[in-house]
Amino acid sequence: MDISQGKVFFKADAGTYLSTVIDVVDKPNAPTKFGLKNKVLIVWVVTHLNGAPYLDPEGQPYQVSAYPTASMSEKSSQPLFRNLYKIVTGVLNGQQPPLITSSQQLEQVLLGRSNVLMVTKEPNPEKAGDFYVNPVGILPMQAGMPIPQVPAGFVRQKDKPKTQAGPQGRPVQTYAAPPQQPQKFAPQPPQYAPQQPPPFAPAPQPNNVSFATAPPAPEAF
Repeated sequence: MDISQGKVFFKADAGTYLSTVIDVVDKPNAPTKFGLKNKVLIVWVVTHLNGAPYLDPEGQPYQVSAYPTASMSEKSSQPLFRNLYKIVTGVLNGQQPPLITSSQQLEQVLLGRSNVLMVTKEPNPEKAGDFYVNPVGILPMQAGMPIPQVPAGFVRQKDKPKTQAGPQGRPVQTYAAPPQQPQKFAPQPPQYAPQQPPPFAPAPQPNNVSFATAPPAPEAF
């Protein structure tokens, strides 16, 4: 009998790539060294600068992710890959981010946005043979650069079924939302920069609060 060693997660090498944000995942009450914190996982698909696919040994497009705390504080001194404000500002090509008080608004701002992504790869001092791969710079796409497309068949994390114990201990699949077809992305024809602005573009406002708990809406008089 073979004993499984678990899924191998291949990691991109350090370099500069073209990228598109393909997922934004809520991670409420995630354990950290400083206690439970609301976090968010941001996922990019990356290609080479000439638009050629960048594939792992299994033939799947490489992905790069960041895992910042869910706070849009402008005063945070954390590096980009831990700093949501810096990530959003970078994805928006240096523009002042709009007021973001919920993960739904964050999705509308980030999903589908394409940039040039600078990535580092450093050894994990706590695990031999493992590496940390982090985005450390986000630059605007130049005119004529091919925009990376969402991989065929990709399903966002929130749309994936979850397995849990059902009646009599039998595993059943459940969904975060009422039954609906999981969102899948079909291949798109090649597209090139410049890009169109995202659908969510409210007037810029200061960001100095976490969107973990949205402020109450003002009363109408």
